[in-house]
Amino acid sequence: MSRVRLDDHHVDARARLQQVHRRCAAHHASTRYHHIRHGSSPSGRGLGRRALCPPAACRVPLRLPRQTAPPRTPVPARAYRGTVTPTPRPAAGRDFPGQDAPGRDAAPDEAPRRQELAAFLRARRARLAPEQVGLPARRRRRTPGLRREDVAERAGISTAWYTYLEQGRAVRPSPEVLARLADALCLTDPDRAYLRVLAGHAPPPHGAPGGPGARLLQSLVDRLAAPAYVTDAATRVLAWNPPAREVFGDYAAWPPEERCLLRLLFTQPAFATALVDRDAYAARVVHTFRQRSDAHLTDPAVMALVGELARCSAEFRRLWESRELRRADTDTLLVDHPGGRLTFTMLMFQDLGATGIRFSAYLPADAHTERAMAAAGRAARPARGT
Repeated sequence: MSRVRLDDHHVDARARLQQVHRRCAAHHASTRYHHIRHGSSPSGRGLGRRALCPPAACRVPLRLPRQTAPPRTPVPARAYRGTVTPTPRPAAGRDFPGQDAPGRDAAPDEAPRRQELAAFLRARRARLAPEQVGLPARRRRRTPGLRREDVAERAGISTAWYTYLEQGRAVRPSPEVLARLADALCLTDPDRAYLRVLAGHAPPPHGAPGGPGARLLQSLVDRLAAPAYVTDAATRVLAWNPPAREVFGDYAAWPPEERCLLRLLFTQPAFATALVDRDAYAARVVHTFRQRSDAHLTDPAVMALVGELARCSAEFRRLWESRELRRADTDTLLVDHPGGRLTFTMLMFQDLGATGIRFSAYLPADAHTERAMAAAGRAARPARGT
């Protein structure tokens, strides 16, 4: 039994209780002895050892004052955050560079995008069977596809953080992590671009198309009677037809590395001389180029082209520094032709076949233009696009 250390107050109380106890015992012992000696006991019997003991009513128990513990001071939660935080949240950069911790200060308008990202990841995960990625088949699976642990392990991130993505939490993975997730889920190129957009990043940079894609585009414009050409995000001319050569000039006269609308308009005065307002057409090309893609920010070749044109052409530098943007699906083009002034209405299709590919066709706006282009088409020979 452990001993309790008593202070002076407790010692005094104990002494007083013991003194009272002794007085009561002496009094009752004397009274009982007197009854026994003189035979004046109330009952006259039952006297013995208990006769010398005080009655129970006079027994004063020894009770000490109860010690109370000092008041407890609550410890702030931040002093033991690791033990009371309801939902553990990984710190930024713990799993991979560029990872943001789940937060609660995201903009309200991003909620639909995060929910779509979560649904997209769940759908793509459900489409993959374990056997497709080299994992053993599992029995008694309640849901189809891979588990979250499988995707997280293949992508090299924590399962908890991947769960945040599928729950629509306010997280924003880096482009490197998105690339690893795309590999883990075996996404196609359109899926990868869509994943980056849902995560708040720009679509992946696209390379110059070639091979069958370029041949198909050339076959498309060759079957049109109106002037038409196809360009990529850097305004490189990929395909054109004979009517386009009548209006803008022979693109084949320049080597493929020089066959770029920006370079031709600002470094080759002999290009597009038949246009009534060549400067306005050049300005539209510059403003549309800045708006249609981010190649001037991500593609080193395009960045070098912009820097070169800014040094050698004051007009391009003025248009580029104005930072004006333009997106028009239709426009009007006037051309001075040997058969008279022609009027065309432009029809444009963006992202044709691949990201950044632009198809532009110029339809005759009146009967005179249509007859002139029909005559030029009969006299022209098929042009080669490469």
